[in-house]
Amino acid sequence: MRSIKFYVSWIVSSISMFGLSYAWHAIVLNDFARVSYPKDVFLIVAAFVYLGIGLLLAIASYFLKKHFDSYKYGILGGAAIGVFIYAIAFLFGVSFNSIIDFKMIAFDLTWQTFEQAFGGLICAWTFRLMTLRERRLSF
Repeated sequence: MRSIKFYVSWIVSSISMFGLSYAWHAIVLNDFARVSYPKDVFLIVAAFVYLGIGLLLAIASYFLKKHFDSYKYGILGGAAIGVFIYAIAFLFGVSFNSIIDFKMIAFDLTWQTFEQAFGGLICAWTFRLMTLRERRLSF
């Protein structure tokens, strides 16, 4: 895991997921208006959370790169991580919505799954591009 492609794919996927999350919750839904503590604290914690999620995706991409098609695995692995993270957030009651409704649960779960699947795709795509670049430069 000392290769530059591991770290770049980790950071790029984390930034892409954080950016998607920010765009969705701050711009589209305006959920940040409901946050009861300082926004900068929320954003810093969210950035660390997305760095952790990106790390999980990068580790999966790094160790399982030979066993699966990287794009499909990135999407599926990201989606699985998204469902797992949503389950943890739901269990601890971390949500922008105070009302528990099946429609909102399904909507939030779908978004979380999409967001992490996109991060997995970006991680796999970056990892593959950097691998191809390494091969091209080694000749």
